[in-house]
Amino acid sequence: MATDKSPIDRVVLTHIQIPLKEPCPGDEGEAPVKNAIVVTVETSSGVAHGESSPASVSSGGSVEGCWNDLAGSIAPSLLGATVDSTRRIAEIASSWRTSRTAAAGAETALWDLLGQAHRATVAQLLGADDAQAVRGVQSGLVMGLYPSVVELLKAIEPHLDEGYRRLKIRIAPGHDVEFVRAVRQHFEDVPLMVDGGGAYTTADLDLFRELDDLDLLMIEQPFAADDVDGLAVLQKELATPICLDETAESHDQTAEAIRRGACRIVSLKIQRTGGLGPARAIHDLCFQQGVACWVGSTPELGLGQAYGVHLATLANSKYPADLEPSARWFVDDYVAPVFELSSPGLFAVPDRPGVGFQVDPQKLRRYQVRQETFSRSTSA
Repeated sequence: MATDKSPIDRVVLTHIQIPLKEPCPGDEGEAPVKNAIVVTVETSSGVAHGESSPASVSSGGSVEGCWNDLAGSIAPSLLGATVDSTRRIAEIASSWRTSRTAAAGAETALWDLLGQAHRATVAQLLGADDAQAVRGVQSGLVMGLYPSVVELLKAIEPHLDEGYRRLKIRIAPGHDVEFVRAVRQHFEDVPLMVDGGGAYTTADLDLFRELDDLDLLMIEQPFAADDVDGLAVLQKELATPICLDETAESHDQTAEAIRRGACRIVSLKIQRTGGLGPARAIHDLCFQQGVACWVGSTPELGLGQAYGVHLATLANSKYPADLEPSARWFVDDYVAPVFELSSPGLFAVPDRPGVGFQVDPQKLRRYQVRQETFSRSTSA
């Protein structure tokens, strides 16, 4: 297997904004655009890309915070570095004292660089389950909050016709049992889960007992991220599995939550955990503890979600992912080929080395807000 010992000569950060079709679940207000920072790393023999994709409501911080982290410390630290193994990527990333979302953009770019040098896909570098990689990655439909049951049902129907393998709806106080019951009755055979967004407490146990009777796949993050005791109490009360999202931000936090019986499922998010390496470590922990996983999304633009497809090929990724075609949320994207379903409800796993997607330079220029370049020649 070829190994590229070429040092990183250049790092380019490009902040882009692409208009949204509708606010993403969890966004506060009418967010008109999706912000992301494309991280490009260059050696004498290759160019690779990652995406830092902060949500508007995110423990990973704002786009401004991610930009400052990347420009102030991460990008300069990469100049002159060589990447010859996934262990080396982890060593480099461990030195960054930044938000996890900022780290994810650079860390994933290093996986792309390594994959290209080794002529291996990111999925192969991660240790993909071969059968799962061949089958492809199932896509789950995500729906935000709607003012009424009727509007929610109307919004769901045309999307389900596209073949999504699972439906997730956001719930909040006043928009919960009635909405979930209506969706369950209207779409009887669709695997259904709900996302509480941390909006509830143990005072709402009776409400969750009602939801427990509605044949749900799981209940995602019903309580605040730090309410592990409450989550453990709730899981003991319910037959429906509790799924951790924000609570599973790191390996240690996830291990403690599992030890205390706070969940039966964990959502893996590359942006939340700080990259592919940390997400894989949480996946492996869950596998050892008999806790299932699946891949979540912020959602990211095409490159960020493409890394999610690779992550979802791991053996313990047991449920359809929150990954959706770019056209679901965004008016456009910056990657080639287009990030879209290969067949109804299914993403094919790219078979080209690295992440398997390229950045379209014209699209990058079209949506660019700012750009900064770091190079060994100017830093010397």
